[in-house]
Amino acid sequence: MNKCIGKMVSALLLLTAVLGFVSCNKNDEPSIANYELTLSYQLPDGLKADDISDAKLVLTKETKEDTLVLRDMKDLSTTLPQGQYNLLLTAKVKDEANAYLTGTLSVDLYANKKATIELQKVRKSTLIFKEIYTTGGKKGYVLDNYFEIVNNSDEVQYLDGVILMTNPGGQKKEQNVWQANGYKDRYACGQGTVIAFPVGKDGKSIALKPGESTVIASDAVDHGKMAPKGNHCPDLSKAQWEVYIDNVKGEVDYPAPNMDIIFQNNKNMKAFGLGFFNGGYILAKLPAGITPKQFAADQNNLKTTPGTKAKMQFLLMPSKYVLDAVDMSKSDAETYFPQFLPVDDAKAVKASKAWEGKCLRRKVEKVVNGRAYFKDTNNSSVDFLNNQPLQPGRVFTEVDK
Repeated sequence: MNKCIGKMVSALLLLTAVLGFVSCNKNDEPSIANYELTLSYQLPDGLKADDISDAKLVLTKETKEDTLVLRDMKDLSTTLPQGQYNLLLTAKVKDEANAYLTGTLSVDLYANKKATIELQKVRKSTLIFKEIYTTGGKKGYVLDNYFEIVNNSDEVQYLDGVILMTNPGGQKKEQNVWQANGYKDRYACGQGTVIAFPVGKDGKSIALKPGESTVIASDAVDHGKMAPKGNHCPDLSKAQWEVYIDNVKGEVDYPAPNMDIIFQNNKNMKAFGLGFFNGGYILAKLPAGITPKQFAADQNNLKTTPGTKAKMQFLLMPSKYVLDAVDMSKSDAETYFPQFLPVDDAKAVKASKAWEGKCLRRKVEKVVNGRAYFKDTNNSSVDFLNNQPLQPGRVFTEVDK
């Protein structure tokens, strides 16, 4: 572990913290002594103070609580009334999409004291797949796919620049050609098209409140009316977003806002995210300062299939930028080699039966004050249910057993 020792930058914030814990005393009561608390931090190996952002320190004494927003990871020295304090420090790792730091400490402050908070690196996805439907509702009809993304955190998240991609598929009992050639932490994607949410001027134009979800449709239309008779296709006319691929012959631009097309390697592919029998799906977020279009235009992020003479290029997405990954094996697969690292998805969920109009749906882990929290252990075989009814946008109020 390496140690960072420093002090709070903002005197205003520091004063606020002190005032929050000051008690008013009557003249006939003994005054409460104040003492200086100096905090230092231990960061996990490989991380420096410059790698950290959005640091917050929560101090709790009995029923009082104050939050300090730390503008950097330098010395924090403050004077507080004597007593017992619980400290919680949280922060974000800048260059990793779902990596955070957290550390707790209890302090008995009855004299000037120095203390150290040891920070641990944890991975938690704020934005995750809630439903995935790619297995079709009528044989031969390929336009009714949808993906639902939910904000599983307790803070507002922004969809600007979030990338949605699929891998080439075809995983069997052994490593795929990319894994066999050393590409274990960079995932080859671009099964036709890679898409992303548009980026606003400040990167915060598409807000998703805690517990809210958004639906991305291949075509935002009622497919029950569009597909041939006898179909099990969903009504996606109320989807918030759609994938409009303008080079596809006969493609219709429905009223829903369009996702950005940031990469194409097969202009004959009629729809995004096809995966009737198996596949892999990724949500990714790039570091600040890099837009999806810039990333996709960088030749360092493009690669043809190793060990072959194929000319088709794929977009390589580093594992550290992955928010969520879902591996989907064939419904009858007895053995299946994982497409992702265990840190992203340890084991695949079996696909829903093809052409039946059924989806993968993430399990509800708990319900708090009417809001559902969804199971996210980075193991799709545990986190998801297959062969579920198509209910995009449904609000869940019961826990899955």
